[in-house]
Amino acid sequence: MAAILKSSNFKLLTRNSVIRYSYRTAYYVLLPEIPPDTPETNPVLRTGELLDYTPISAEKCLNAVAKLSLEQESGIWKLENQLTEPGSCVTFESIMDPLERLSAPLDAAWGVARTLYVTDSERMPSEIYKQIHKRARKSRSLKFQSKPIYEACKGLMNENQKLDQKQKRLLNKYILEGRLNGSELNESGLKYYIEVSRKLEEHKSKFQQKVEKATSRFSHVLTDPNSVRDFPSELLRATALDSSAPSRGPWKITLQPHIYSTFMEYCSDPLLRWNVWQANRARGSSSGDSALTTSLDLEEIRFQRRDQVKLLGYPSFAAMSMETKMAGSVGNVNKMIELLLEKAFPAQEKELATLENFARERGFEGSLNMWDVPYWRRKQVSSLCQHEEGDIREYFPLPRVFTGLLALIEEIFNIHFELINQHKNGTTAWHEDVSLYAVRHSDGKLIGHFYFDPFSRIGRKLLSREAASWMISTRSRSDMMNHTPVASVVMNFTPNLHGIPSLLSFQQVQTLLAKIGHALQHMLTESPYSEVAGLTNLEWDAVQISAQFFQLWSSDWTTMSKISGHFESGQPLARETLNQLNQAAVHMSGHDLCQQLYLSALDMELYSTKDFWLDVVKRLWPKFQRFPLEKTDAHPCNFTDIVSQDMAAAYYSHTWSKMVAADIYSAFQEVGMEDRTALRTVGERFRKIVLANGGTVPPSETFRQFRGRDPSPDALLNYAKLK
Repeated sequence: MAAILKSSNFKLLTRNSVIRYSYRTAYYVLLPEIPPDTPETNPVLRTGELLDYTPISAEKCLNAVAKLSLEQESGIWKLENQLTEPGSCVTFESIMDPLERLSAPLDAAWGVARTLYVTDSERMPSEIYKQIHKRARKSRSLKFQSKPIYEACKGLMNENQKLDQKQKRLLNKYILEGRLNGSELNESGLKYYIEVSRKLEEHKSKFQQKVEKATSRFSHVLTDPNSVRDFPSELLRATALDSSAPSRGPWKITLQPHIYSTFMEYCSDPLLRWNVWQANRARGSSSGDSALTTSLDLEEIRFQRRDQVKLLGYPSFAAMSMETKMAGSVGNVNKMIELLLEKAFPAQEKELATLENFARERGFEGSLNMWDVPYWRRKQVSSLCQHEEGDIREYFPLPRVFTGLLALIEEIFNIHFELINQHKNGTTAWHEDVSLYAVRHSDGKLIGHFYFDPFSRIGRKLLSREAASWMISTRSRSDMMNHTPVASVVMNFTPNLHGIPSLLSFQQVQTLLAKIGHALQHMLTESPYSEVAGLTNLEWDAVQISAQFFQLWSSDWTTMSKISGHFESGQPLARETLNQLNQAAVHMSGHDLCQQLYLSALDMELYSTKDFWLDVVKRLWPKFQRFPLEKTDAHPCNFTDIVSQDMAAAYYSHTWSKMVAADIYSAFQEVGMEDRTALRTVGERFRKIVLANGGTVPPSETFRQFRGRDPSPDALLNYAKLK
């Protein structure tokens, strides 16, 4: 039962910790119950150890996060009192040391819960994880909403104390977060800011729910076997009403992303393609159910975001967004879009004309439309690449790929991977298929650990399908708490079957490279503070750079010859075959880039101007698209990434990170991909300058240190064959 306290002069803390109201009259406050768990009874609280996941349950995770959240909140209130005491001596250590001791354990416990949520839905049901996520996120935000902490950090920076780069970066994070949370506002301004934020969250939630309902409401049942004759086995299984007999049908087509995209590629009937395409693009439009129309919600969200940032002194939400981006300004983003579009748009014209001729030669009549492109594009790629996917998979058995990949990383970056005997060390993972590796420097000094969970588990893993994969920051580095970084790389590959190892597609090999690269960014950090370690505090448009960089290695034959090998003969993939795969990978790259640039420009314009969303679309569309805008096309009304989720004024980050990654990769190409000594020299520079610094140095600075200049689009254009 929760405790009850009586107070005659109690400060009531609102959701935003800056506002406090003092009451002179006595009243009762119901405090949350503190879980009785201890490190001895709950292993999740032993945040400095590698855990034995066997006894860990959702309840233990929930209790651990609740306990650590309460400890953090009470610790922050105590710190605030100390900072506001007259004559108190404020130093970097007096602020950041207690915050690190409070935050790092909570983040580590949260990381365990997050790992279980992705890997085992039976042990961590989504309903419980949502409670954990909400509780941890609320507690974590408290320190950035604290005006005493904000003022103390500002004071330290203004005093010009002898601070190193890592300390300055950490202080600047608290200052920026504090300012963006309204710490510079007066009491009335802050009240209004909180009210605007509340309304914004309500409209975002409403928008998301409407789009989800519209997505789930549409379905089209196919009964004619001819309609599905080209469907791959994965799509047949995903759509068959009787999953035990996927080839028998009927088949239910929905707008779920993994079904929609594959259907559009394999459906031979143009009328069916149009029906599903227009249903997808019309979600949220006025042409459907009026209860699910999102146009007004979109406009209200844009208005609330403008109102919010105006209070903070920014001319637009897009301008405010650049405070946490490597690009630095809306102008730099627009410049990137213009430079890439200059090459991509003419290429798109040629690509679509060639595709239309290809389709006509095979019986297509009329002109291609947007809903025809995925189907005929797949056909064209198949004609260019003479090898079936099944044949390609035979050269990528998972054991060969994974051991070869680790050997490559050891060679290039001068680190070492050690497979851990989990049973011997008492560090059993959440499933018997999961392996655990220690990552060490060449002298044997421990860097961190990572779990590798390769296989799909239907009904257990989050969105369990082959295309789904994750890199989870299970624990961040914190020297004060003796936390070494722990990453979890989670894939959904087909399990070994009848003695045949899991055979990967070329795309899956690329995805694995990307996830390992992402994990290395997390693990190889040298920051002693968890708030700026690895991926934490890394600018949004730089988070995927390491992953994109590693994925580019799949285009190099020397690399692929080391990680490929036929599952029977051991023969590596032929150079000519890789050339064809590389050609397929950049097939219609001008068209793809134009689509990404359009969405990036749309995002920036929606959050830079007050124009009605449809006017923005009509103004931008012809600059990027060859096809006419359909009357029923209301894609901004279901663009959840930038409206109700976290990519508002940040969608360009996908292209920006690819541009920077290609530029970094070109540094390796310049010394010769077959010169392994030269590659190690560049690799060690990349590790020490880019990966080790992580969130402690702005990525624009680490890039300049590594390349000696600002990023250029040339390498990306070269890779995409658009130069």
